[in-house]
Amino acid sequence: MMFVKDKFLWGVASAAYQVEGGYQADGKGHSNWDIYTNDYQVTKAFIGKQHTGNVAINFYDRTQYLQDVALMKQLGVNAYRFSISWSRILPDGTGEVNSKGVDYYNQLIDDLLANEIEPIITNFHWDLPYKLQEKGGWGNLDSVQWYAEYANVLFTNYGDRVKKFITFNEPFIYLFFIEPLAHNAIAKKANPYAISNETYGKQAEAVHHLLLASATAIQNYHQLNLGGAIGITLSFTPTIPLNTNNAEDVQAARIFDGLHNRWFLDAMYQGEYPDNIMKLHQKYNPTFQVSAEDMQLIAANQPDFIGVNFYAPAYVKADDSAPYNAEWFSTNPDEIKMFNGPVRPEYLYKLLMWIKNEYSNPVIYITENGAGFGVADEQLNGDIVKDPLRTDYIKRHIDSALQAKRDGVDLRGYLLWSFCDNFEWLFGYDKRFGVVYVDFDSQRRIPKQSFYAYQQIIQEMPDG
Repeated sequence: MMFVKDKFLWGVASAAYQVEGGYQADGKGHSNWDIYTNDYQVTKAFIGKQHTGNVAINFYDRTQYLQDVALMKQLGVNAYRFSISWSRILPDGTGEVNSKGVDYYNQLIDDLLANEIEPIITNFHWDLPYKLQEKGGWGNLDSVQWYAEYANVLFTNYGDRVKKFITFNEPFIYLFFIEPLAHNAIAKKANPYAISNETYGKQAEAVHHLLLASATAIQNYHQLNLGGAIGITLSFTPTIPLNTNNAEDVQAARIFDGLHNRWFLDAMYQGEYPDNIMKLHQKYNPTFQVSAEDMQLIAANQPDFIGVNFYAPAYVKADDSAPYNAEWFSTNPDEIKMFNGPVRPEYLYKLLMWIKNEYSNPVIYITENGAGFGVADEQLNGDIVKDPLRTDYIKRHIDSALQAKRDGVDLRGYLLWSFCDNFEWLFGYDKRFGVVYVDFDSQRRIPKQSFYAYQQIIQEMPDG
């Protein structure tokens, strides 16, 4: 398949642990999530029952995934973003390569290309080989080298056909939210949602190592001259003071904006971290220091594109019990609450314009955008699944994204999260994001109302 260079990408996205299953198949090593869900049963702390990704939507089975690829083709997408399971490629995290793991993704890539769907690879989407987790994970400076070794295996095996790689998915959500909550569940804390300031200070070090790893991989990829592009996917949450007349809420929103949004972009495009956030991190972790050489490496190896994951803005309130005094996760004022925040499509437009104006208009792909609801918010009737809230969300957010493109944002694609309902991390299978309904017992698939709405949008686009 020859890619049309300027063709806008319309796609869907997924992550390995959330869809593959096959968690012990063909020599795969254990990941952190295999241990979290099987040994520690972390979902019990959040949904009251044990769910695992052991089977998920069974995407490791080629017979199954070929049916899903056929559904993607029916949907009309020309791109599919998926992640690689590090422990499927390198069971111990480093060292010996598992050829059967490499073969699985080679076959998937070839099958996507045969269906005129461009594969976009996310190297790392939260599933770290457990052997590396035991060595301190991203808190260990050696993680930069572990990751470089792993990424090179991907580049050399897949870079001839895959022309877009993403180094990491959502470092903020992964290291400042999901991992601390998982560890709270493992420690059986009374309130699993309570994260300390000291935890944030400690995790800042892990995030810094991750950005060094990303820059190193970008440097290595460019040296290989594979003719493609490499970027990083960041979560973005525009911040709104819950009470604009309350100075403490205004300050909390400013802190959260620096922590979640500006920390990463300032490092990559300006060669320094936001000073106010750096001081906060050091207040709770005095040993956290970054060298001029580190920042130079990050700034000298900018991503070729920014993957923007946007779901919702955050209404932020000052709260002494929240890390850095900024509470954002429990402040959704909507009557019918989307799992992932308030529905405000105008903030996607504002976000894209802000990135354009503040950071010299980088190439952008929206790598995730979607709506998470519980099963009760969908109407399943035989072969029909009505999800009007998700359908409305998708239409309005695509409108906002395309308006930003018309207004000068260098937007090259939109990848919907997610194709199928899947394993939603700490919340198991109770939260659904898919435009395709999955019965997890039978593995039956039913395209939802939102599937057909997205299909129509793609069909009506002049370059889609």
